[in-house]
Amino acid sequence: MTFPFRAALFDLDGTLIDSAGGIAEAVNRTLLALGHAAQDEATVRGWIGDGARLLLRRALDHAGASLPAGEGFEAAYALLMRHYGESLPRQAVAYPGAAEAMRALQADGVRVALCTNKPARFIAPLLDALDWHGCFEAIVGGDTLPERKPDARPLLHIAEGFDLVPGHCLMVGDSRTDAEAARAAAMPLALVDYGYRRDFDLDAAGAWRVMGDLRELLHGGAASARVKAPAGR
Repeated sequence: MTFPFRAALFDLDGTLIDSAGGIAEAVNRTLLALGHAAQDEATVRGWIGDGARLLLRRALDHAGASLPAGEGFEAAYALLMRHYGESLPRQAVAYPGAAEAMRALQADGVRVALCTNKPARFIAPLLDALDWHGCFEAIVGGDTLPERKPDARPLLHIAEGFDLVPGHCLMVGDSRTDAEAARAAAMPLALVDYGYRRDFDLDAAGAWRVMGDLRELLHGGAASARVKAPAGR
């Protein structure tokens, strides 16, 4: 295997795991507790990817119950977080090939990290459920730093921790949020064509590779015609 980067930074929801079923359960339990109708999973999928606070904001807006910032919203957010934690077993659904790709990259000497907007306290239980402890040399959650994707800082924080320049790292994600973070960090990007992209045009993102399976990362540096040549390892 010839992988042309020294590190791979993976998004979680929609890239490594299909967590929408569990997240929809948490959102719907929250909506019902607040007196609103539950929504189908397909609708909730369209709200995922930018962190739990924006997820709640979208759900409330859809229900016609937008809450201003303050105690009311914070109480609703605390309720969502309780249901979110209880839904983690349903969120632990790995996409085919995800674990194989990460472990093969590690075996090739590539440094593997997790860079997600999921609240940090929910990451370890998911890794337990997936038996993925040891897959990541670094982990940044949505509240690990003051900034979160699409800000560049989470990606740069990981690159700096690895003592690598951004051009030697690859951000692997599924959404506009991941693409904007990679662009802001001047970091090469790979995208999966499943996940929670909403209306994001994958082919216009300037990605090094757009994949239907993460194992395509293992096939080396000869990526599609829409790529930019990566910096050398």
